[in-house]
Amino acid sequence: MLFICLIGINVHGQTDSTNTPSDTSIAQTDTSDIEVIISTEENEDSTVVRIGNYKIIVLNGEDNQPKRIVIDGELGDDDDDMDYDDDEDYDYDDDDDDCDDDNVSHWAGVRIGVNGYLHNDGLFIPSSHDFLELDYGRSISWDLNLFEKDFRLYKQHVELVTGLGMHFASYEFKTKYQTLSNTDPLSTTVDSTRILNKNRLKATYLTAPLMLGFSTHKDEDKAFRLAMGGQVSWRIGSKLKQQYNQGGQTYKPKVKSDYDLNPFLFHAVASVGYGPINIYANYGLNSLFEPNKTLNVAPFDLGVQLMF
Repeated sequence: MLFICLIGINVHGQTDSTNTPSDTSIAQTDTSDIEVIISTEENEDSTVVRIGNYKIIVLNGEDNQPKRIVIDGELGDDDDDMDYDDDEDYDYDDDDDDCDDDNVSHWAGVRIGVNGYLHNDGLFIPSSHDFLELDYGRSISWDLNLFEKDFRLYKQHVELVTGLGMHFASYEFKTKYQTLSNTDPLSTTVDSTRILNKNRLKATYLTAPLMLGFSTHKDEDKAFRLAMGGQVSWRIGSKLKQQYNQGGQTYKPKVKSDYDLNPFLFHAVASVGYGPINIYANYGLNSLFEPNKTLNVAPFDLGVQLMF
C-alpha cells in the first residue's frame, strides 16, 4: 500500500523518465525531491523514500509483512547508496515524541515497607510517653497507588507526576499492658491482668503526590528512574486493634476512633529504581498527632515498590 502511494506521488511530480535495464535487481525512479528504491533480494523487500533531506525506510520480511520502519532526517549527499541489512536494529527515531506516547511510571504500583515516627531526639521516645514506643519489626505499612498522571516536560526523560493512591499505616506498640484511650489529650489505661499479644494503631489515608520525575530511557524495563517532591495524605479511617488471652479465651477487640491523629499529613517523598522495582522513602513535614494533643512526632515510611 505504501509503495502504491509513493508511485502515485512520483508519477504526479515527474518531469523526466528513464528506462531501467531489465536485468537489474533494483527498480529506481528519480525526481529532484523524491527517490524510490525497491530491493528484490530473496525473502526481503526494502522500500526507501527520500523527500528532501528525509529518508523513510520500510523493511519487509517473509509474506511481505512490514518488519521495521526507520526515519532518518540527517542525510548527506553520499547517502544515496546504502546497504540495508535485515539484522540491523532499526526503530523509530527516539527524538520523535509522536512515535511513543508512553511515559515511564514513577508512582503507580504496590509498596510495602517499615512504618514509624521520629521524635525531636530521634527514634527515642521520652519516658513520659513510653506507651508510644514502637516495635519496628511489626510496624508495617503498604500502599496501593492506583492512578498516575504524567505531564511530559522534556521528551520522555523529565515529567511532572501526580496520581491517587491509598496508604495503610500500622504502628505496633511495645507495651503489653497499656491501652490507648481516646481522651483529650490522648492518654492510656493499664491492666496488668492481661498481656497484649497485639497492640496496634492502624490508619488509612488517601494520598496524592506532586513529584518531578527523571528517567534515562523511554522503555520502563530499561530505565533508571528518580523522582522527588511532596505528598498530601487525608486520613479516612483509624482504629486500635488488640489481641490477648484471658480465661482460656482469645479476645480481639477493635475500637474505631481518631486517637488524636492529624487528619492531614504532608510528606517529602523520593524514589529511585530500575525496571519494575523502586526503593522509596517518605518523611512527614508535620506531626502524626494533632498539635498540643500528645507527643509531636514526624511519621516516616520506607521500603520497596513493584511498579504497575
